[in-house]
Amino acid sequence: MFLLSWCKRKRGVTELRKQWIFNMMKNETVVNKLVKLFYKGCHNFDLSVDEVENLTWKDQELLLNLTVKNDLFTRYPVSSDFCRLYFKRLISLLENCQEIHDGVYEFMCTVMSNANQPLKNEFCYKHYIVGNDLSNIVTMRETKNMVVNGTTGMKTWEAAVIMADWILCFKILFKNKRVLELGSGLGFTSIILAKFCDILSLVLTDCHDDVLLNICKNVMINFPDSIQIKEDESIAYKIQNKILEVKKLDWYYADEYPVEDVPDIIVGTDIVYDPSIIKALCNVLQIFFKKNSNLCVYIACVIRNESTFKLFLQNIGIVIIFEYEV
Repeated sequence: MFLLSWCKRKRGVTELRKQWIFNMMKNETVVNKLVKLFYKGCHNFDLSVDEVENLTWKDQELLLNLTVKNDLFTRYPVSSDFCRLYFKRLISLLENCQEIHDGVYEFMCTVMSNANQPLKNEFCYKHYIVGNDLSNIVTMRETKNMVVNGTTGMKTWEAAVIMADWILCFKILFKNKRVLELGSGLGFTSIILAKFCDILSLVLTDCHDDVLLNICKNVMINFPDSIQIKEDESIAYKIQNKILEVKKLDWYYADEYPVEDVPDIIVGTDIVYDPSIIKALCNVLQIFFKKNSNLCVYIACVIRNESTFKLFLQNIGIVIIFEYEV
């Protein structure tokens, strides 16, 4: 079975997701709303008159404790640029109606002073709240740069977030399944699978050594109690009753993949973007289909170039018979 989901770039995936975030946050406390906006990386937000009036000094202190004074933020800080924009927006909304907490100004001063210092590390962290529960957070070590050391696998792309939402709606599809992710990038989709789905095993693959190293770091961040059980050509972790493996996979040599390790399900996000790799991508899928005729493949992508997407469909032999927009 092959399921392909896509969004056209012109539809504004980020804008659609922001609207979903704001709709989800209706009828909750203003502090919870602001905490979620902070962890979701949204700095261009609005507050109603009632929300501003409710954001007292005490509530602002709670907001600080749940964000920039939180242990999670201390260990895995988000981008200073984002913090500056977020609190600048918050101050602009409050300054004419509320006394602003000293801690807000103090943090802004710290962020502004850091902005004048040389950039020490191009990496920062982003925290993704799963569902509507502040205790369910997935943390990613990533960069805001589109390309780092010749790879695009160092940031979370929109299709990965869309795929994660879809997986959480259809967790039953992955129950007791062996899953392999192509072009895992940061490992966001796979970490969602490992955390919230009852899978048997999971293999995260990529062809870039730096990407694989960063995947391992993200696995350790999100599964600090995991046990490393193997280290030769791949690195494997035991996470409760699940096995998670980080492995190098060159799409041009996928025919060498052991038959006994062929998965039940393959997932991929934003891997249909470069015409030069379409043939290799289709080749690896066809090889896995030959080794497991019952294989299921789920791919999510954002269409940035119509011709590249059509090339993929032609090479894989898919004809679109029904299409709709959301």
